[in-house]
Amino acid sequence: MLWVNLGLISLIVALAIGLVSLIQPKTAGIARIFTTLGLQLAGVLIVTWFLVERGQSLAASIPAPPEAEAAIVAQVRGPALASLLLILLAAIWGTFGGTAAAAVVAWSRRGWLDVLTGAGSLIWIIPTFLIAIFAQDLQAIIYNFSGVNTSGGYAQFSTGELVWSAAVLAIRPAAYAFRQANILIADQARADFVRTAFAKGLPWRQIVVKHIVRPAAAGLVQTSASSIRLMFGSLPLVEFFFGYPGLGHLLLQSLGVSSGADTQGADPGLAIASAVVLASMLAVMEALSRISIQQLDPRQAEAAA
Repeated sequence: MLWVNLGLISLIVALAIGLVSLIQPKTAGIARIFTTLGLQLAGVLIVTWFLVERGQSLAASIPAPPEAEAAIVAQVRGPALASLLLILLAAIWGTFGGTAAAAVVAWSRRGWLDVLTGAGSLIWIIPTFLIAIFAQDLQAIIYNFSGVNTSGGYAQFSTGELVWSAAVLAIRPAAYAFRQANILIADQARADFVRTAFAKGLPWRQIVVKHIVRPAAAGLVQTSASSIRLMFGSLPLVEFFFGYPGLGHLLLQSLGVSSGADTQGADPGLAIASAVVLASMLAVMEALSRISIQQLDPRQAEAAA
């Protein structure tokens, strides 16, 4: 009942924040974000508990003792930190890299660069597992050529495993972020105030930074939030292929999915904890992105209030 109790607590806190926002309309925009976050966490906790319990047909099983719940927390803590580090690194490489590439294309005003990067962004249609297989083949090529083990050790937390996993995880978000940011920057470049700045003789690079990228910042943050969802969707697969000891790998193991000599029976309690923590990470990051959007675009904050 631990998960149900946590879900009810999240629900009560969310409703309380929503009621407070009615008394303080000035804070309604931020309060609505936290209310939504609380409702999301409550739904994740309760629905995940229900699906995993029923999916594993544990209706007749003996409930787990409190000691087992404490053991689950200890098992999840390390992989959660590893996955959080992986997600943050992939977010920096993916979302910021794709957005920066779109800004560079607008900055340079070279048609061939736009065509080249646009064609390269089509990599987002390639399945993630194929990219992971290619990365593993590349590891083998590097090892055969130089004798250097760049992977850092399978199923071990190391710099090599982190870098390779983050690189593969960031490819699809980077391509998505570039395509969306390129559209936003192109639309912003056609605005009247951009034409006015250009007519005044301002340098094109200054126009891109101050009059195109900065006003489009809120939309770029929204694009980054969408690309982060892609990363979370691919996280279990990438961690499974590279043996990265994160939450995604732990979730698959707890559902009975084994890789090589690594065999483990199904553990519904551990599966619930892994899924809940992953979903909570995504909900918190999306809430932070919505707060950033309101700070970057006052019109969004006014509409939310």
